[in-house]
Amino acid sequence: MRSLIWFLCVLFFVPRAIGETIHYTIDVDIRPGDHQLEARVGLKLPAATPGTLVFRLHADLEPVITGGHGVLERIEAAESGSSGVPTRTYRLELDKARREIELSYSGAIYHPIKNLADNYARSFRVSPGLIDSDGIFLAGASYWYPVFQLDRLISFDLNVSLPGEWRSVSQGGRSDRDGNMPERWSEQHPQDQIYLIAAPFTEYRSSAGAVDTLVFLRQPDQALADQYLKVTASYLQMYQELIGDYPYRKFALVENFWETGYGMPSFTLLGPRVIRLPFIPYTSYPHEIVHNWWGNGVYVDYATGNWSEGLTSYLADHLLKENRGEGADHRRSALQKYADYVDGNNDFPLTGFRGRHNSATEAVGYGKTMMVFHMLRRMLGDEQFARGLRLLYENYRFRSAGWTDIASSFSRVAGQPLESFFSQWTTRSGGPDIQLGDVSVDRIESGYRVSGLIQQTQTDKAYVLDVPIALQLEGHDQAVWRELKLTERQYQFSIEVPARPLRLSVDPAFDLFRRLHRQEIPPAVSQAMGAKKVLVVLPAAVSEPGLDAAYRQLGKSWQGSRDSDVELIGDDQLETLPDDRTVWLLGWNNRFRGLMNQALDAYDYSVTADGVKVAGRSLGQPGHTIVVVARHPGDSAHALGWLATDNTRALPGLARKLPHYGKYSYLGFTGDAPDNMLKGQWPVISSPLTAELPGSRPGSTLVLPRRRPLARLPGLH
Repeated sequence: MRSLIWFLCVLFFVPRAIGETIHYTIDVDIRPGDHQLEARVGLKLPAATPGTLVFRLHADLEPVITGGHGVLERIEAAESGSSGVPTRTYRLELDKARREIELSYSGAIYHPIKNLADNYARSFRVSPGLIDSDGIFLAGASYWYPVFQLDRLISFDLNVSLPGEWRSVSQGGRSDRDGNMPERWSEQHPQDQIYLIAAPFTEYRSSAGAVDTLVFLRQPDQALADQYLKVTASYLQMYQELIGDYPYRKFALVENFWETGYGMPSFTLLGPRVIRLPFIPYTSYPHEIVHNWWGNGVYVDYATGNWSEGLTSYLADHLLKENRGEGADHRRSALQKYADYVDGNNDFPLTGFRGRHNSATEAVGYGKTMMVFHMLRRMLGDEQFARGLRLLYENYRFRSAGWTDIASSFSRVAGQPLESFFSQWTTRSGGPDIQLGDVSVDRIESGYRVSGLIQQTQTDKAYVLDVPIALQLEGHDQAVWRELKLTERQYQFSIEVPARPLRLSVDPAFDLFRRLHRQEIPPAVSQAMGAKKVLVVLPAAVSEPGLDAAYRQLGKSWQGSRDSDVELIGDDQLETLPDDRTVWLLGWNNRFRGLMNQALDAYDYSVTADGVKVAGRSLGQPGHTIVVVARHPGDSAHALGWLATDNTRALPGLARKLPHYGKYSYLGFTGDAPDNMLKGQWPVISSPLTAELPGSRPGSTLVLPRRRPLARLPGLH
């Protein structure tokens, strides 16, 4: 789940200079069943505003001047922007003496929800705006209010009239209501756009200090609301201590009428299924809360790159994992996504990131940015890093900030210039490739000397890196930790230790952003899903009627992607599997399944009389759906996947769920939904960045020192 959808971000670049806002006073009456709104919009513009202005409005809304003095002229016919919303452009000439005017208009806004394709098995359902009997979703990209071509933010007072039991949600605070319409929302802090969400909600409320906490559900559920109100208070407490005062009067969880994961100023809009997943309050939910500091509190200067998604991910998703002792695993997963989804054809620098619209942009804009902030924290230490966060928030609250502003804030607390660090990681695409070689051990008077060579092998110029090295010593419970400063392509290191070294590992906790070796990460669903060229091998023989058609339909759904070349072929039409692409084998009776058995020979996998045994769990052919991924025997750069079921009804749900299990090597499901009952990763057998040293025992492990999280979660599990 992620925050605000990409086209909303891309269309509304936030200006860097604030000054006075354009203030909107909007009275809007909405008839959901007819898709109609009727609005009266009072505009108060700053004194320095030019006398002639240009704005855009939804093409179905025809504005007229109903207050004040001015001349309104339509200068462009309807045109469709990148969000798919048809708009018209108008010129407004204001009276020289006053900068206030009132516009009125009415019409329909209805853009049905559509799928936005990602890779060949993943999509998102989106709408730039709609008024419907199921609910109302209006944002800046809906052009439901006049959007001016000015370098200014906005503030507003919003009065909303709705039918019957409907309730509205927008930014800011709501005036106490007596159950009557209109509802009044007000936000005087500078905003980049105005949201209006509405449905027949049941409302629940509490407080966390000075902040109102609310839950808006489409169906009454006191227990669910209480759960979210409780965790919201805990997260607000932690983040206010870490970053600074929460910037808004409220935070609200709002249930949408389709599956979304949007973060707006002072509220989040989540889908009905997502809200009810038991793990969401303790995994994805805090991401939306943190966005009120980064993205909706400190705005993004999108022209210089969207940094807020990565910083929010670091302080929410990563911090939760760090509290559970799983920080290294989370960083490895982020680096694995980069390895699986990003190559030289779709990579880009962080200064070019605007928003996520596929797995590659997510791996760069979220994952790489997260790793940059992690490396910054490792370089500065927790105390200085936290001070830098607080200074950035203090200086740019309700203002726009770019990467140079972030560099300036952290340079100030560090007492040293950090521009070169930020330049190397934000203006260059790609990342370092690290190789370890020539490792040797010598006995010396004080103990032992470990020597070796670390190389950067990427085609681009060398990075300046602080490379962590861990050494497990004989008789020591934890590994010895060292960091080496690399400034050139090659670095010959020599480390003296007091006891016999048993094992050496470079960057074992995945603290560096870099391109991982395939042998460092297990074969996983994301490797198969991220492939640009895919062959789906359909079984000629199936165990159940209709299963062949269901498999073919699954393959055809994967062919709908704009990012991958997916070919379907029957197993009776092939003599051998090609080794220049990822291959999916479908079906228990696929005649190439023996190759999968061979590819998994080194792992805890075996064939049984009625199915398979994976990681000690038996999965019989009747009643189970299975997904297993291995390295392609012909080329380990590609994946070999196997997907099998006897239940045709399980395949549509599996197709929808599979991309969300990207980091896993094997999956087991039951039922029609289907419901997951097994998931796991194959172990890393031999990493090229690990050296087993003379005297080490087979299977010896590296025990890393335990780290303290950046902040501790109060009262949450």
